[in-house]
Amino acid sequence: MRKLIDKLLFGVNVLAGLSLLIAYISPYASPTQFWFVSFFGLGYPFLLVVNALFVLYWLIRLKKQLLFSVVIIGVGYFHYGKFIRFKKQDPYPPIESIKIMSHNLRALGLNGPVFQTEDSKKIFEFLDQELFDVYCFQEFFDTKRKGFAPYDSIKRITGTRYRHVEYLAQFRENSFGIATLSQYPIIEKGIVPFEREGTNMCIFTDIDFNGKIVRVYNMHLQSLHFRRKDYEFLQSLDASNEEKIDGAKNIVSRFKSAFIKREEQAKIIRQHIEDCPFPVIVCGDFNDTPLSYSYDLIRGNLTDAFEAKGRGIGSTYNGMFPLLRIDYILHSPEIDNTYFNVVKEDLSDHYPLVAYFTFEQ
Repeated sequence: MRKLIDKLLFGVNVLAGLSLLIAYISPYASPTQFWFVSFFGLGYPFLLVVNALFVLYWLIRLKKQLLFSVVIIGVGYFHYGKFIRFKKQDPYPPIESIKIMSHNLRALGLNGPVFQTEDSKKIFEFLDQELFDVYCFQEFFDTKRKGFAPYDSIKRITGTRYRHVEYLAQFRENSFGIATLSQYPIIEKGIVPFEREGTNMCIFTDIDFNGKIVRVYNMHLQSLHFRRKDYEFLQSLDASNEEKIDGAKNIVSRFKSAFIKREEQAKIIRQHIEDCPFPVIVCGDFNDTPLSYSYDLIRGNLTDAFEAKGRGIGSTYNGMFPLLRIDYILHSPEIDNTYFNVVKEDLSDHYPLVAYFTFEQ
C-alpha cells in the first residue's frame, strides 16, 4: 500500500516539477501567443513551495525521488532573489536621500455601494506617521460627498505642494484614478497613451530634485476586474458541477484577457521609458509577478529596488492569494537606491512600498 501511495505522490511531484519548469520560461513567452504559460509564472511562489514540500517528504522517507525536485528547484535558483532576499539592510540610509512611497489605496475603502471609512482612517493615520518626498498612489479616490474629502485630507497630511492627478473613472460624485504627489517642483507631466479601462493607466511626472530632473512613472496595469460572482465562485465549495465549469471558464477568460492586455500596455510603457531623456523611477501595481512577460518588458535594464535593497519575503499583495509580489519600484542604474521596504501593514489589499534614493548631480 505504501508503495502505491509513493507512486501516486511521485506522479503529482512530477506534475509540480514540470509546472515549475514552465514557470521559469514565463518571462520569455508572449501571452498573445502562449497565454497559458503566464498562469505558471503567476503561480511560481506556490509551485516552488509545493516542490520544496516534496523534497522534505522524500527526505524524511529517505527516498531518492527527492533528487527530482532538488534538480528542478536548482535550475531556477536565479529567480529566488526576485521573491526573497537575505541581504542585511543599512538602518541608516544617507540623510540626503529622496524618500518615495508607492501604494495601491484600493479607493480608500470604497467597496461597491458601501464606503468603509475605517479603511480610509487607517490609511490617513499611516500617512501621518512619516513624510515622504514623493507619493505614488494607485486606485486613488476622491469624492464630493458632504463631510468627506480624501484628496484634501491627503494633501494636508503629506504637505505636498505639487501634484499630478488623473481621473479615469467617475460616477455620481466619486472620482477614481492615479496620483503622484511631490514636495519638489513638477516641470512636466502627462499620460502614457494606451487603452485604459477602469483605473488602469500610466502617468509620468518630471520632477526637479534640486536641479536633477527625474521622470517618475506611476502605473496601474490591467486588472482582472472580477465581479462579485467571481469572488463567490472562488470561495464556494457547494456549487454544482455545471456552475463550477462555468465559473472556471469565466475566471480563465478574465486571466487570459488581462495577460494579453498587460503585454500590450508593457510594450508601450517600455518604449516610452526608452525614449525618456531623463533617469527614471517606475512605481506601481503591475498586477503580475516578476516571472511575467509584462514585468520583464517594463524592467528592461532597470534595477528592481527590492532585489537591490530589500530583505525578507517580497510579497506585496494583501488579499486572497498570499506570497504574490505584484507591486514594484524600479529605477535607472545611475540612480543609487539606499533603502527599500515592503511595509506589512493591513491598509488595503496591497502593502505600501518605501524606497530611498540619492542622485548624482
